[in-house]
Amino acid sequence: MNEIIQLNSEEKLSEHFTLGEMTKSSHSNIYNVPTHEVIYNLKNLCKWLEVLRERSGGPVRINSGYRSPQLNKKVGGVPTSNHLTGCAADIRVSGIEQLIRYATILLDISDESQEDFDELLIERSPKGNYWLHFAVRPSNNRRKIRLIQT
Repeated sequence: MNEIIQLNSEEKLSEHFTLGEMTKSSHSNIYNVPTHEVIYNLKNLCKWLEVLRERSGGPVRINSGYRSPQLNKKVGGVPTSNHLTGCAADIRVSGIEQLIRYATILLDISDESQEDFDELLIERSPKGNYWLHFAVRPSNNRRKIRLIQT
């Protein structure tokens, strides 16, 4: 019999972001429990998200954070996705104006702190919904910026 692993979804990764929020999925039948290394990466990512939240003046909502390899495949993620290591989040936006504001804030944070991020990607679904994909790795960040991927 396989042991069921429980995830402490209320564990705080930062002041306003929880482990449950950064690992949630609509595919509840797919194992999506992060390792300690992934949790470390999520905490690092949440430091950036906290500053974004503070500067934008309101909550920052996450569509997708960590994804296990099975979940990443199910949602059509690329095999090298930063979501697999807990280094990326897809941030929900209410429209293009908020998306541009968030992207600008994250670029400002990077410039002011002199810390690089790995990816800042403005993306759009075939249905026309926008979101901001943001990733920061522990090292070897590429500062990759891309405007709209469908």
